[in-house]
Amino acid sequence: MTDTNKVAAAPASRPRGRRSKDMPDGRQALLIAATEAFANLGFDGADLRSVAAAAGVAPNLVRVHFGNKAALWEACLDRIVTLAVPAMAEVHAIAHDASRSLGDRLRALIIRVATFYATYPEVRNFVVRRGAESPERATLVTERLLRPAYETARALFQAGIEAGIIRSQHPALFFALLNAALDQPPAFPMLLTRIAPEIDAETAWAQLLDTTIASLLHLPPAQAGGESAAGDGRTPAP
Repeated sequence: MTDTNKVAAAPASRPRGRRSKDMPDGRQALLIAATEAFANLGFDGADLRSVAAAAGVAPNLVRVHFGNKAALWEACLDRIVTLAVPAMAEVHAIAHDASRSLGDRLRALIIRVATFYATYPEVRNFVVRRGAESPERATLVTERLLRPAYETARALFQAGIEAGIIRSQHPALFFALLNAALDQPPAFPMLLTRIAPEIDAETAWAQLLDTTIASLLHLPPAQAGGESAAGDGRTPAP
């Protein structure tokens, strides 16, 4: 569960401050570049001048739009929350769809989470980096992103535990395990095929999703025959 909004450095021939119509504006380009920098390097490692270069804008625009590095980081978190809200709404709808079996809802939820991670790989790293950040930034990520995401799925996970479909002592433990299972680096298919060449790199993400569902959900035989993600291309590769 790649961001097609990623921006390359601006061509040297383009006049400063002017952007083609198909490119994000300066503020949005900075947010995209900064999110990736913070995700890959952490707060201390991200360099504002390098962020501006990756966004294709003048370095002074960081302070014009955001003021300082801390404010830029918070704006990146705002962007991630905005991206996550529709996915959380879909998870909520899946969790409360009484027309579907419990096992089917749990399977659909896992597929939706995997799709989100696959579409926005920088979100995974941004969230993981929180553990090495200041307590204040860790709290912001937890309260604005992790806790809402957990609460959206908690009741469904608890129902899965009570039904014996999920074998966990607490829904939070399953939430952590699920996110860890789906939180693989973009190079995952290449690394996997190096140790198992028989696995097709083109379907590695979908096969990981199928394996995650089969491993984490203990469904009765009648419910275990859901569609294969590897066979229908539901999960986009990062």
